[in-house]
This record gives sequence, structure tokens and C-alpha cells, in this order.
Amino acid sequence: MRFLTLFAPVLLVLSLAGCAKKEALHGLAFQPPLPAPDFSLRDQNGRPFRMAEERGKAILLFFGYTHCPDVCPATLASFKRVRSELGSQAGRVRFVFVTVDPERDTPERVKGFLEVAGENDFLGLTGSREDLEKVWKAYGVYVQKEGGETQDRGYSITHTASVFLVDPEGRLRVMYSFGTDPRIIASDLRTILRGS
Repeated sequence: MRFLTLFAPVLLVLSLAGCAKKEALHGLAFQPPLPAPDFSLRDQNGRPFRMAEERGKAILLFFGYTHCPDVCPATLASFKRVRSELGSQAGRVRFVFVTVDPERDTPERVKGFLEVAGENDFLGLTGSREDLEKVWKAYGVYVQKEGGETQDRGYSITHTASVFLVDPEGRLRVMYSFGTDPRIIASDLRTILRGS
């Protein structure tokens, strides 16, 4: 997994964030918080989604693909646990999945993927490769096709498996590694939603 290439100059500061004691956040905290790069894509129902228009809600943002055999389904399961942990506060959080496989991940495919996971209210975002590449680059997401070059199941994709937490003011606050305990993420979200 690669770190955010866009934010490489601040990685040293980020690595010291755990010593700051200003906030009780876990994972790799952005100190100071950085504006989340804006982007526009379409969700699984064809509706437009723009990051800048999501002010007022916290966002958990993940990049993956529907043919993923392990990391992506596990991350969706983690999101479900986070939502469960949040209880009544879950309505103040957007759970967002952005594809790294535009050739196969049509809106219909993404919708089915989320429905199989039991999550009709999670957002699954798609778009053209050109539009998605801009988003991947803005967030420092590594995407590499492995194996066959056809659009069937003949290839897999190696990709950044981190989850990004964006606060209600539209700022990047934390990056979590794959496998972070959902209770920790929920705890951080509660802190963020309290205005910390």
C-alpha cells in the first residue's frame, strides 16, 4: 500500500500526530486537517455526487472494485459495523465507495454489489476513467491492473486499501489502514461529530 503521494511533504508531521494530544483521533491523523480534494462523479442510481456539496456530514471514503475478492467486501462489512456502532448518529455520516475499475463497474454493477452487501444507502461512485483517474491522483490512490487485459474476470486490481475520514467541514482528518477496528473508526466519528 502506498501513502498519499499528493501529501508527501506533510507525512513527517502526520507521523507525529499521535503525540499532539489535541484530539483523540486514531489512524494517521492529518495535522493540520487538509481540505478534501473536490470531485464530481455519479452514484449507483445515476445521481450526481460532488464532494464539496456534502458539507455538514462526515464521510468515510474508500476506493475499491466490485470484483475484489477480499479487501473490498471486508471494508464494506467494516462500514456496516461502524454504522451499527454509531446508532442514531449514523445518519450524519456518508459511506462512500469509489470504483478503481471503471471498465467493469457500471452503475448497475455497483448497485448490485452494494445490495448484495445489504447496503442500499451506501454510495457507490462511478465515472469515466479520465474522471476517476483525477480523483485517484488527488487522493494519492494507487491503482494497478494485474493479469489479463480483458473486461471479464481475467484481471485483478492492486489498489490502495485505506479509508479516509472527511469531517463535516470538508477536511481530511484521518486515514485508516485496512483492517482498522470499526469501533475505533466509530469512536473517531463521534469525536468529529461533536465538533472536535
